[in-house]
Amino acid sequence: MKELSILLVRRDNIGDLLCTTPLIDGLRKRYPRAFLAVLASSYNAEVLDGNPQVDRVFIFPKKHEEKSIHYFFSKLWKRWLLVEEIKKYCFDYVILANGGWRYGRRLGGKQTIGFRERKRSEHQQPSILLPLEKETQEEHEVLKMARLGALLGVQEATGPLHIFPQKEECERQQKRLLQLGWDPSLHTIGLHISSRRPEQRWPKEFFVTLARELMKKSKNQIFLFWSPGNSNNRMHPGDDEKAMWILEQLKGKYIFPCPTKKLRELIASLSLVDQIICSDGGAMHVAAALQKPILCFFGTSDLSQWHPWRVPYEVLQPVSKNVADIRVEDVLEKLSNL
Repeated sequence: MKELSILLVRRDNIGDLLCTTPLIDGLRKRYPRAFLAVLASSYNAEVLDGNPQVDRVFIFPKKHEEKSIHYFFSKLWKRWLLVEEIKKYCFDYVILANGGWRYGRRLGGKQTIGFRERKRSEHQQPSILLPLEKETQEEHEVLKMARLGALLGVQEATGPLHIFPQKEECERQQKRLLQLGWDPSLHTIGLHISSRRPEQRWPKEFFVTLARELMKKSKNQIFLFWSPGNSNNRMHPGDDEKAMWILEQLKGKYIFPCPTKKLRELIASLSLVDQIICSDGGAMHVAAALQKPILCFFGTSDLSQWHPWRVPYEVLQPVSKNVADIRVEDVLEKLSNL
């Protein structure tokens, strides 16, 4: 008898895929012998590195700043080849974690499961099984994914997020930090200063004041995390200038630079901290998957849908929905609760 085959499609962001890992666990528990594959993206696929529940990861090429004609046609060609490769598997079920019914129908699955798109009539998306009901908008993303799994009889899909740091990368980051003077026996707090959205960015002056207060009250060490690159990059703005300014102001203190150009570097470095302060985003969900206590800044994001899942956390979300309005005093007060 042919084993069941399932393809889970999650081509968006890091946090989205991490919030889908409880569903992946649930699918494996329900169908221990199934062939379980995930269609991720070149942006978030490293989230699944080392995940023992996944048999195959297909990678969808995402856009970047390159705008040449050669790149455009090369991207289309790679995407076409990817679809043709997936179609050969004739998956029994294709689960669309975040819509995209038109693309999903091209993948050749015998049955497609996903949320019905409100703007499409039923005959336009006949293979989509699950209606998207209005009251579900305030559900956490993990719970939304569990509703998809329920259509396949999955009963356990609301556990913690999962991620698996690469041993070699962890050792490399640990060696680098030890050479800089980091003491693993002391308490280490991560400060992540980057965010794609302007309203999610805390001012650099506030980070400096906060770091000084943290190191004044007790012998805390700080890892300063940021996305390397230029702040003018439209797709993935970097914070090299902001980070260098902060490090310069705190010269001689127990603060250690952690630029994370690659996702595996972020995962490995975050695994070494005791707690993290960051804005809502991919790094926050990585920290949750690593079971780290989190103090997070929320701007315009929906807190009910995206708060840290199944870890101790505190949230600061100002009425203005702009994290620049969060005071250092508020952060210190919330941090004491952790």
